Amino acid sequence: MIDSWVQPFERKFGKDSRFAIYEIPMINKAWKIVSWVIDSGMRSGIPVEKHGNVVTYYGDYSGYQKILGMEDTNLAYVFLLDQKGIIRWKGQGYSRPETERELFETAEILI
Repeated sequence: MIDSWVQPFERKFGKDSRFAIYEIPMINKAWKIVSWVIDSGMRSGIPVEKHGNVVTYYGDYSGYQKILGMEDTNLAYVFLLDQKGIIRWKGQGYSRPETERELFETAEILI
């Protein structure tokens, strides 16, 4: 799911230093004991140059879920933040042409 958002965004804005993409997988703290297995599995599917932009959170994420309006933990959530860290756009699930267009338009306004 996340690649459906990241790949088009990188094609359009990847060379623009004003944008950075971070992936934050959120995993229940019960899995922390085998985090090395999970982390190495995820790293194997991510190019080495992007490893610094992936930060896995192991713990109780219910507070984040509530504040960010992430009702369905089976979906990927995408947030576009401005330079002050304020969320300016939110998407979820798979990207579609209309949601991709909204994301791009909002990103261009922020430039």
